[in-house]
Amino acid sequence: MICVGIASTFWLLNALEKEYAVELTFPVRYTNMPDNKILINDPPKQFVLNVRSGGFTLLRYKLSMAFSPLVFNVGEIGGEMISDKNQLRYTIQSKQYQKNMADQISSELNLTAINPDTVYFQFDEIITQKKKVIPNVDFRLKKQHYLYDEITVIPDSVDVHGPKTILDTLSGVKTVLQNFKELDQLVQRTAALQEIKILGFDPKRVTIQIPVEEYTEKQLSIPITIDDAPGNLKINLFPAEVKISFMIGLSRFSEIDSSDFKASVSYTDILRKLDYLPVSLEKIPPHLKSVNFLPVKIEYLIEK
Repeated sequence: MICVGIASTFWLLNALEKEYAVELTFPVRYTNMPDNKILINDPPKQFVLNVRSGGFTLLRYKLSMAFSPLVFNVGEIGGEMISDKNQLRYTIQSKQYQKNMADQISSELNLTAINPDTVYFQFDEIITQKKKVIPNVDFRLKKQHYLYDEITVIPDSVDVHGPKTILDTLSGVKTVLQNFKELDQLVQRTAALQEIKILGFDPKRVTIQIPVEEYTEKQLSIPITIDDAPGNLKINLFPAEVKISFMIGLSRFSEIDSSDFKASVSYTDILRKLDYLPVSLEKIPPHLKSVNFLPVKIEYLIEK
């Protein structure tokens, strides 16, 4: 048994002294990208190197669980063509970077080939465009409270910096979701913008404003007019006014009166000899809720 062990050891030592061809996989790190462009594809994250070396050296590398990344200096290897702002697609073959890779591994390893044998780089032009900010909110209002205006963002747009192909199709930028419960007054909150890969924002945060106010009911009497009626014709309406009710914010309660509304019937309906004239509410101030009026139809009498 001892003789067999000794023989095996000598055989192994003899085998390790010979030269072999193997494949070793190294991670790759890309550096020195052009300043005026941005990379939009994913070049390989690792290279498979075909190397030749003695058995002892290869065994040592094989037993190593991790290799230091190879540095692919894009600007240096690509040369002047990489910095040309009008060129966005590049193909770099392994013969252009094989020596560079060989210099980064042990001198004990003889590099014979690299896989992949070609690396593709797809760049895009970097531009800045102004984009609208979209408030992303989820909220509940306290009873008898309403929005008295639109939800706004300050500023309402931001400068977005990134690839032209992405910005040309980007309609707007959303804020990070903001949750609100039982709102009962005007709210202002600073919010970050949702991150989008390889895009930059200026500014990075905005202020969301939610205009909330308590509403109360108000009632008014509005005179009814007749649209397009001849001036020489006397027409009596029954009733001559409508009662209108609506919900309005407390801050605007005293500002609204009957002159802010217009209720009317059509003289055309009179010519059609309708028994009852439908009433239209043609003028309504903004920011009112639950607007109702009665009656919706009225009688009339033409004086001879």
